[in-house]
Parts: sequence; structure tokens; C-alpha cells
Amino acid sequence: MEEQKTQDQKKRNKRLAVWLLIPILVIMFGFTYAQVPLFRIFCEKIGFAQSPLSDDVQYASTGRMCKVLYTGVTAGTLPVYFKPKQSVQNIEIGKPFENEYRFVNMSKDTVRFRPVHSILPEEAAKKFTMTTCFCFNDQTFAPNEEKTFKVVSVLSADMDPEVEQVTLHYTLFEKNAEEMELNRKLPNVAHSGK
Repeated sequence: MEEQKTQDQKKRNKRLAVWLLIPILVIMFGFTYAQVPLFRIFCEKIGFAQSPLSDDVQYASTGRMCKVLYTGVTAGTLPVYFKPKQSVQNIEIGKPFENEYRFVNMSKDTVRFRPVHSILPEEAAKKFTMTTCFCFNDQTFAPNEEKTFKVVSVLSADMDPEVEQVTLHYTLFEKNAEEMELNRKLPNVAHSGK
């Protein structure tokens, strides 16, 4: 009799576990599909990898000046040296401006990486447009290879007048060849619409 109770209790426990797992699986499945839009919202709020190409840019001579700082780091042990031609620029808001970055693969191996940009402060990130940037594509460098890339940007004429300084920051993330091939089939966050 006691053995029957134990078996009945085990069956009830299994059914209860299944009923508890079903909502957990539904929540996990829903979270998986919500990640991309949530990531885009997060990026838009902090100016990280948000769409730098925009149709609502206002080009106009404003006479207002702004300081633009260029910074960058490599993530992990990526053996790539990169530096802007100018670390600081005084630019006129509403007019396109450009800079160059020099990259050097410091190793004897081929390296692959994705440059990801962020723009601070948040008010400027929403008004910062890039027309030319190496951050739109994954990069591959042969051993000891050097390249120079141009960056062309504009701060919209309707940017908050309180913003006097903007930072354009790059982080280089190492990638392997398989990841890069897979990424070619996925939409690039930097190119996606808002």
C-alpha cells in the first residue's frame, strides 16, 4: 500500500514538474524573440551601435562649434593597433567633418574583428550621422597589414545647444572566420532602420 502511495506521489511530482516547466519554456522562448528589439532600444538609448545613417539629418551652417573626441580600445588580446589621425577636432555643427584611422595588425597571423562604435552623450548620439565608416563592416587583416580608413560624419543642426563636446568611441571585437560568415547573412545593427 505504501509502495502504491510512493508511486502515485512520484507521478504527481512529474506532472507538477511538467506544468511548471511549460510556462518557463514559454517565457524563455518569448525572451529569445524579444532580445533583438530590446537590444535596439538599449543601443538607441545609449548611442551604442545605433543606426548612423539617417534621413532626418539637417545640414546647415550654424556657426556653432563643438569639440569631437576620438577614442578606441581593443577587446581582449586582439593584436591590432589603431589610432585616429586627429584625437580631437573642433567642428561646426551642421557641416560634414572627417577624420582617418590607421590600423596595424601587430601579429604574424591573420586577424578578424568587428569595430563597434558608440557616441556620447545620449543627446548627441541621436543627432550624429556617419556617411563613411569602417564600423559598417567586419574587417580582416593579413599578418602585419596596415590600412587607413576614413570616417565622415555630421552633427545635425538641430542638436541640443547645451552639448559642447561629443565622444566617438570604437571598440574592436575579435571574430573568427565562421562567425564572420554567419554575420554576413544577418542584418548589421549599424545598418538597420530605427
